[in-house]
Amino acid sequence: MDPASRTEPSVFGEDFALDPATVGTARLDGDEVLVARDDVLRTEDFVFYADLHFTPGPRWRVTNKLYVEAYEHLSEVAYGFAEFADSRVVEDQLIVTFSEARSWGRVTLVASPSVRRTDFEHANDFNNEHFDRRDLTGPSTARDRRLLATQIDRDYTNYSEGSYTSLGMAVLADLDWDSGLNAVLGVRQERIDLRSRQPAGRTLSAAGIRAKDTEDAFSWTASLSYRARGAFMPYVTLSEQTTVIVGQGAEILPANVAGRQAVASSELVEVGVKGAFQDGRLFVQAAYFEQERTDFSAQAIATNQASRSEGYELELRWQATERLSVIAAYTHLEVVNLNTLENGGRFSFLGAGDLPDTDPTTFYGGTVGGFVTLASNPDAVRAGVPKDLAAVTALYEWSRFSVFASVADVASVYSGFSQRVKLPAYTLVNAGVQTGGRRWSLTVSGKNLTDERYFRANFPNLFGGVVVLPELPRHFQASVSWNF
Repeated sequence: MDPASRTEPSVFGEDFALDPATVGTARLDGDEVLVARDDVLRTEDFVFYADLHFTPGPRWRVTNKLYVEAYEHLSEVAYGFAEFADSRVVEDQLIVTFSEARSWGRVTLVASPSVRRTDFEHANDFNNEHFDRRDLTGPSTARDRRLLATQIDRDYTNYSEGSYTSLGMAVLADLDWDSGLNAVLGVRQERIDLRSRQPAGRTLSAAGIRAKDTEDAFSWTASLSYRARGAFMPYVTLSEQTTVIVGQGAEILPANVAGRQAVASSELVEVGVKGAFQDGRLFVQAAYFEQERTDFSAQAIATNQASRSEGYELELRWQATERLSVIAAYTHLEVVNLNTLENGGRFSFLGAGDLPDTDPTTFYGGTVGGFVTLASNPDAVRAGVPKDLAAVTALYEWSRFSVFASVADVASVYSGFSQRVKLPAYTLVNAGVQTGGRRWSLTVSGKNLTDERYFRANFPNLFGGVVVLPELPRHFQASVSWNF
């Protein structure tokens, strides 16, 4: 890396250098990855939902939706990462709809109060997460295995437990004129009560932390469209949505509650045109969009990241015959890290490509990190997100059989923020067949039929220059379902 593009790196871990007797080069197959016999990935999930419908009159409809979910999760990875989650959520939503025809068209009004309660307990351990320490040419050994916090129930990096409750009221109006004009306006007001604590003695800091806050959140959406006398319908949509920013275990860290970073808004502007032809058998759509949003960061060394997405997408759906249908889509997308742009760079772990003048064997036994400036990525473009994606899917049906195939073409992309490792473009081909009866179905499919060798980034903002993930080679799978 150009010295101007970073500060002096810091090294995390002990025994930084590799044993000279084990140093060499090797070509890795796709199944030689950071997986060890001792790894654990276990999840138990319970879901219950029920809808009640009531129609008090020809213009009224009432629906009550109840949703309950509880899950437990444990992940232990020998090279130095562990996580557990024990979370529950209960939500009840009442939806009252009024719809009436008028001389000019139709008006539909919706009112919806709701309550949602989430309880969480979550912890993770990544203080000694060293990707490069493992020798992938052989199995995991004592050299790379770490003692994990979930195995001793202490020394966690983050540990949080608490709850958050949202009381909300939403109102929506849908006005549909016979002239072809349609307007939709919706608003939602929420009051969110947040509580989170870090128990004393469970993390390396050993400190006990408590935080609570109550925030008022307002969301709105507005859309205007016009069904022209021809086949096209132009439209524009504006919205601002406020949500609770949580982690993988539905957790909120006490620091985020105390810093009023647990609730954030996203803004969307979308302009497009839709069209239907051939008596509705051909549908096309083109849209341009801009969005700003905040994403949760599970790593304590990085803050929640605000990003701006900008792009356009094209879609075509064609019912070519009674048996053949085709879908084609193209997306161009660019995502910018706004916090990184504002700060002039970001912290990131560094790989061999980031330090070309340093022998990587001198630090592969630990982890190197540093502040990477905008020198190599002046626009702060988010790594790991391909700018261009094109796909075509076809489905052919006859009798009790369906044959489907898809082709996706994905552009090359950098794996990390420093843009030192570039993942190649690839074309993915999938196909399969499905058959069944009134109560059963059988599906057999082949994935990556051309046996393409391709990769994806892993935590691109943080580890992108250190590790990439190989995707599956050609493989086949079958599934059977029975309805009763």
